[in-house]
Amino acid sequence: MPLIAAFEAEMALCGDLPTDFRPSCIICSSMRVINSSLSGALAALVLANCATVPPAPEAPDAPATSESFAAANSSLVSQAPIEIEWWAGFSDPLLTSLVNDALSENKNLAVAEANVSAARAILARQSLGRSYSTNATTSAELGRAARQGADTELSANAQFGASWEYDAFGRIASQIESAAFRVDQLEQVRRDVAVTIAANTALAYVDYRGNQIRLAVAQRNADLQGESVELLRVLFENGRATRLDVERAESQYRTTLASLPLLEINIRTAATQLAVLTGRSDLQFDETVLDRVDEAASIPVPPDMLNVGRPADLIRRRPDIRAVEADIARLLALGDVERARLFPTLSFNANLLGLFTEDSTLHNSIGFGIGPALRWDGPDLRRVRADIEIADAQTRVAFATYENTVIDALGEVEIALTSYAQERARRVDLEAASASAERALELARLRFDEGLDDFLDVIDAQRTLLDAQDRLEISRLATTRQAIAAYRALGGIWRDANVVDATLESE
Repeated sequence: MPLIAAFEAEMALCGDLPTDFRPSCIICSSMRVINSSLSGALAALVLANCATVPPAPEAPDAPATSESFAAANSSLVSQAPIEIEWWAGFSDPLLTSLVNDALSENKNLAVAEANVSAARAILARQSLGRSYSTNATTSAELGRAARQGADTELSANAQFGASWEYDAFGRIASQIESAAFRVDQLEQVRRDVAVTIAANTALAYVDYRGNQIRLAVAQRNADLQGESVELLRVLFENGRATRLDVERAESQYRTTLASLPLLEINIRTAATQLAVLTGRSDLQFDETVLDRVDEAASIPVPPDMLNVGRPADLIRRRPDIRAVEADIARLLALGDVERARLFPTLSFNANLLGLFTEDSTLHNSIGFGIGPALRWDGPDLRRVRADIEIADAQTRVAFATYENTVIDALGEVEIALTSYAQERARRVDLEAASASAERALELARLRFDEGLDDFLDVIDAQRTLLDAQDRLEISRLATTRQAIAAYRALGGIWRDANVVDATLESE
């Protein structure tokens, strides 16, 4: 064994030392005994324990998936690979700018990045387990014995030690491997945070724009209804309208006005969310957005075709799935650490000692010791085996979590894509309904002006138009929100560079 050879080499050095510096014959004899018996003892221990090492849990097979998502049969969805910077596909420069700002300044992402840095530091510390370790102590003392006539004496001592562990059974390597997988896991968590931040920023911006447009629609209808109320009052004073017509028009007008503050609240809420997501501590984001919003701006429209890839690609790409995979690997490595405790640990130690007094000389003040050390948690290994069972049980929990995460991810994508396709179909009917409501209002006004109908038909047509236009804008908002939800479920931003260096402007 290499370690035995190292011991022999160290013993050979003793013969070259001056007589006063050689270790005692007891040390040399002990080393020779260890040298001759260590290999056999270790072999016996290894054979005894190898026969009873419990096997590690077997990782589950990758779940079977279909060739495509069920919703991919729609003309609105493509199996082409997902776009990394999917928000750029909405053709809204302000949306792109806000998402990039959030990926650069969001505090939750900063926390996730700090967690990765901490894990990397732990990995670096664990990697030092393969190297030697040293320690040094020194002290000095001035004292006198408790007897008459004793002199005051000065003494000092120092010790320097070094130790190196031979990783015969992979304990240190497994610890390092576990720490490395922990880094990978937290990197995937950081990616998952980035995916959520990008989606939430897009949703907040879409809500901001959508409620702006809904507010404009409600305000236009309120203005028309206000004009109708004034007209009815004039007609009532001239005997051409009833009090019932006036009160109905007034009720509808006030109801529309009452909806405006709610839409203002939605706008303010979305603005505050954008401030939080982009890391603004003053939370005064609304004025900044208003300065950058074009008067003719509309709700961002998703691309005509959503590229979603295949289910197998989703499993390889989605960060929460990859985080669980890394956690499984980490737990398996920790299980190997526990299994290595069934075997002894071997270390090689060297110590240099010095004790100095006023009367001592150099050659009789220095000593040293060198040799191997064996440590074992046995022969009673019940606690070790219990720890192995705990580690394996935690690994099986991670297996179940992995399978559940994959199923949930596939389900989220299917629901999001189906909702998107159905909302797109619904919007077509709402666009037709809004156009019909506009024509109905024109006809109602014309028939009232010609004296064919009373003003109640005009009021009813105005209410129908407001409802149709508001439903249409809600549907447009929902369509874009469903597209964003689909991209979030698909796990966009799959390249780590998009998280670390997210300030790159889109082309």
